[in-house]
Amino acid sequence: MLPSTDDMPGSHWLITLSPENYAITRDQHFSLLGLRSRHRKKAERVALGDRVLYYVLNDRIFPATATVTSAYFEDRHPTWINPERKDDPFPYRVHTQPNLVLEAGEGLDAEALAPRLLYLKRWAPEMWYLALQGDVHLLSAARGRIAPLTPRACPSRRPRVVDGL
Repeated sequence: MLPSTDDMPGSHWLITLSPENYAITRDQHFSLLGLRSRHRKKAERVALGDRVLYYVLNDRIFPATATVTSAYFEDRHPTWINPERKDDPFPYRVHTQPNLVLEAGEGLDAEALAPRLLYLKRWAPEMWYLALQGDVHLLSAARGRIAPLTPRACPSRRPRVVDGL
């Protein structure tokens, strides 16, 4: 007999954002996550209780985690910046609640954490960042965890645990 989905851990998603789109998401208190049109199938897989780890391109940091609090829905109101396609407003969305948000400038150094993420192991260590090209990466519980953003993972940082902002 297969285990029920209630017994299985939720999925973990690594979401890659530009610094501009991260700022927009942060300004919205991490209450909403939008995926581009080309990621509709992935959006359909995002489920209530799934965890999200944010990665900011260029800055190469992990600044926050969140938990999905709704099923996906479509909304074409422009929220994020899409320099590739102005007609793609990241329409597939889910509501989220922040779990851990590091202060501006305090994001965890992705280069230091990359060797610990199994998801990145298939890449040469010096080219780890190539694995994070693209917007949405599904990390199974065995291949990647949200654990890197904990006080224990980086004791020199003082994360701000968010309770509903």
